[in-house]
Amino acid sequence: MIKVRYKKLKGDKYSAYLDVYSNAGQDKGKRNYEFLKIYVSKDYSDPSTRIAEVDKDKMKVIKAIRNNREDKMSFSENGYQQTAKINYNLIDYFRTCLAKKHYYRLECVTIQLEKYTDGEKIYFQDVDEEFLTLFQDYLLSVVSQNTASSYMTTFRQYFNKLVVKGIVQVSPFPSFKIVGLAETEITTLTIEEVRALASCVPKKGNSQIRQAFLFSCFTGLRFSDVKKLTYEEIQEDHLVFRPAKTTQKIVRVPLLADAQSVIENITIHPKNNKVFWGLPSSQVVNVYLKFWGLEAGIKKSLHFHAARHTFATIGLTFGIDVYTMQKLLGHSKIEMTQIYAKIVDEKRKSEMLKFPSLLDEKSTI
Repeated sequence: MIKVRYKKLKGDKYSAYLDVYSNAGQDKGKRNYEFLKIYVSKDYSDPSTRIAEVDKDKMKVIKAIRNNREDKMSFSENGYQQTAKINYNLIDYFRTCLAKKHYYRLECVTIQLEKYTDGEKIYFQDVDEEFLTLFQDYLLSVVSQNTASSYMTTFRQYFNKLVVKGIVQVSPFPSFKIVGLAETEITTLTIEEVRALASCVPKKGNSQIRQAFLFSCFTGLRFSDVKKLTYEEIQEDHLVFRPAKTTQKIVRVPLLADAQSVIENITIHPKNNKVFWGLPSSQVVNVYLKFWGLEAGIKKSLHFHAARHTFATIGLTFGIDVYTMQKLLGHSKIEMTQIYAKIVDEKRKSEMLKFPSLLDEKSTI
């Protein structure tokens, strides 16, 4: 028999522990106590006690551990034997988080964890530096370095929530080094390539995918901001909105004639106030963009963020200064915008190398 009990601590906290009683064997019953190092705000010994909101996640873990202990209790002649490694399953925790609020990157981490462990359970206490190193090495063998970095960052984000809630006492991440981001080539389009896309109506995907991408080429908006854009955020000849990525700031972007033309050609939804109300997820959009690029004769691999890159590089090429571009893109730091300025400078140098020589071998200066 296993019961969960609570010991009163200082500061109105209670330490949960398991009272394990086994009457196996010829001797008298044997009792063991196991403190779980999980602390709650109430004594929940009485089943009718209402669980406080701050304790709900902890109580789920306590219940899971208690049930696991009971399943694994050995009624051998030696009585109860405590299992060395039993705790709440990490993948179950990630799945619970996904059920509350879906997050694509967390889903990818969970899928990769399931593949890496080949169906074996991972308990909270199994997650140490060695485990993280081996899992990261596995990721680097199946996905790109930047993807592996983003997956490990997501892993850290959700695992550290357990520490904040008091479910896990120590996180291994402070001493673990997540692989850094590799330098990647930024995909940008020329004016001619944008025109080629504008004149090509793709055979696959809905029309708003094409319209949204072109709109981003003319405004520099991220996919998340295009997808949530409402008609209230269109004020005369400007877009005035709070970026989804940094909601504390307000960004103002002038609406060029081409951008206005895109909006005018979108069918207005009778109930939904969003401008681009028919956009699927970014993953789906990027698949259709690649098909569209091939149909238009674009040799570059299209993804939605290439439109934002295109807006920045074309704008800087035609004389917008880097500080104005920083405001238009909503960058917090000028260094982020200077990446585009560097691309423009390198492009100018490469174009200058094509300039023919005006002097022949006999000419002198």
